[in-house]
Amino acid sequence: MTVVSDIANQLASMKGVAGTGNVLETTINKLENFFRTLEPGDIVRSDPPLARAAPIAYDLWYLKTHQNFMAKYYAGEEGFNGDYYKYEPYMSENLKFLELLTGLKPLKALKNLVSQLQGTQPNYQPFWETLHLEWKNDGVYWINTLAFELWNEKQNPQYPSVGSTGYKTAPNNYAGYIAFPVGQLGVMEVISLMQETKLSGYIFSGGESPSAGGYNPQPPAEIQNKDKPSLQDTPGMFPDTKDINGNPLTGQNFCYGQHIIESTYLSKDDNVELFSAKIKDYGEDVEPKLWMRYWIKKDSVLPVPGEFIGILCRPVVAPPHVWWFQESSPFLYSGNWVEITGFTSGIITKKTLEKDRDDGHNKNVGDLYFIKLQGCEVAILSTDFFTYKVGERVAVVKIDEVVDKPKEKSFVWLKQHTFTVLNKLGILDNYVIVPITFFKSPKL
Repeated sequence: MTVVSDIANQLASMKGVAGTGNVLETTINKLENFFRTLEPGDIVRSDPPLARAAPIAYDLWYLKTHQNFMAKYYAGEEGFNGDYYKYEPYMSENLKFLELLTGLKPLKALKNLVSQLQGTQPNYQPFWETLHLEWKNDGVYWINTLAFELWNEKQNPQYPSVGSTGYKTAPNNYAGYIAFPVGQLGVMEVISLMQETKLSGYIFSGGESPSAGGYNPQPPAEIQNKDKPSLQDTPGMFPDTKDINGNPLTGQNFCYGQHIIESTYLSKDDNVELFSAKIKDYGEDVEPKLWMRYWIKKDSVLPVPGEFIGILCRPVVAPPHVWWFQESSPFLYSGNWVEITGFTSGIITKKTLEKDRDDGHNKNVGDLYFIKLQGCEVAILSTDFFTYKVGERVAVVKIDEVVDKPKEKSFVWLKQHTFTVLNKLGILDNYVIVPITFFKSPKL
């Protein structure tokens, strides 16, 4: 695919969004030696007779990356290079639930910009002088690390901010926030929040555990066609202009999840703080981006401790908002496993009954459970003799965080243990299954 044909086709059909339409194209064809700029980044010329667009900084803010959260899983592996790693195994094993949102893919980031700008030319040329070159889709899958902070009643946030409208009105009604770096509004038609347990369902501590009779399991989400990702067989410079039914996407705000930004600028949620204080210990300066926070109320069922929380971005489809060969619209822009002090949860993948154990650990007392914590399969024991089934989500105590440690500070993402590929070996003694649920609903 050449970038010139992609831009020509997109602009010919979509330029009307900026109010110029096909009249502009006809006018250009009749002029000689015509060269004009319209909006920042838009270039119009008569030789060749095409309206073209050069991306400018705010169009591309999502391509500036920060701490790929998937890289933490491979920490310690010899020769690991996080910027150029094949993360497909992590996506298929640790983030398998994303397959329920058919076709959803993480951001594909460009990590070798110099080669992209040079193309096939020996010397650097400005973008608008290299439109005839072949451009490659050689991006790396990337999920920017989501920051979060959660606190109990007698604790205060370690990274305070002015807060959302709701927080400023009644700060005592809130127990935390999630935060992620964003650029200028107007580029993303929708920014939404995705919750793993909302997508995959919530079958928690069933079987013979005490919670079995009182909890109302939640089925997997029923996703309407309009909210499924739009896909391109061959990813191009711009997002798809059609939804899954072949209908135009412009102005529809179609996107799975809890919308926190719609119509590129609007937020109807009083828990959203559009531009918050800096997260000073994030590990890097995200400038020129700013921070967006979603504040979490005490009575919210977000998060279920241990689940994945993600931020989806769906760019506007009209040029010049290039998206540089992304594979789904929306794409997964930011995310993290979100736990609380002392507790997390995971899904049982298999178990070894006490009578069949021969590992010698804990004198082979109790059933041994293999459970996915942060999507990583580890082996742990239970505090009791209740039976837990494969496929259930179970509550897990992080023993190191609850024994002889004062709870004076909030729990932040920096304190969270990250499971790695190395954790697949052995049985973890500092994690144990407990017969509780975090959120309980009456039977209907």
